[in-house]
Amino acid sequence: MVQMTFDGPLLEKPKTLRIRFQKTGALKYISHLDLMRTMTRVIARVHLPIKYTCGFHPIPHLVFSAPLPVGAESPHEFLDVAVLRELDPASVVPLLNAGLPAGLAVDAAYFAETKFQAIASAEYTIKIHTPGASADVAKYCGDVLSEKPITVLKHTKSGDKNVDVSPAILGVTSSFDEENGDIVLQICLRADSGSFLNPDYLLRYLSDQTGLLKGSPLEEWYTVTRTHLFDANGQDFV
Repeated sequence: MVQMTFDGPLLEKPKTLRIRFQKTGALKYISHLDLMRTMTRVIARVHLPIKYTCGFHPIPHLVFSAPLPVGAESPHEFLDVAVLRELDPASVVPLLNAGLPAGLAVDAAYFAETKFQAIASAEYTIKIHTPGASADVAKYCGDVLSEKPITVLKHTKSGDKNVDVSPAILGVTSSFDEENGDIVLQICLRADSGSFLNPDYLLRYLSDQTGLLKGSPLEEWYTVTRTHLFDANGQDFV
């Protein structure tokens, strides 16, 4: 692992260092808790001078952006840490990458000028591979997810409830990828803390309404990639 000594002067007030990373390949199946453990260990190994929690077992204080569903890939996820010393953010990138497994990779680090509360929506690309896929089937899928209401059984702290999630769907477009034979859905969903919607609910609804994704996993499968996070103005979150 690359070693570096962070011996810059102590800051009067901690700065928020934002780490942008990708989560792809087999690592898309690890949980948020596993991701936190991995990042905690890597940050501790490189001795990044950040704020730790108080108590008998201090751990790095990590804050992640909008939760990424298990099984979904993303080219741009965000992690905030509070650094206690002056440092060059760019120097952090190779240090972290040297200790991360394949599928997790940091591509940028910089001092944040925004807060995660500014995240308002997320865009997902869902690719469905199924026998008999066509442009007509793709259009039908888009129409199904554009209807109102869309009632799903949602897990809440007070138990399972039937909820109309259509207000959280901000846009749906569909197309057919002739080269790969895939139905491609571009879906924009609300992602603020009060109404975050996991795309898995929509996939289950689509499956129930159309019969897709109910056959053999050797013949039918799907992939989910979160491509963008947006602020309230529709601009890419940074």
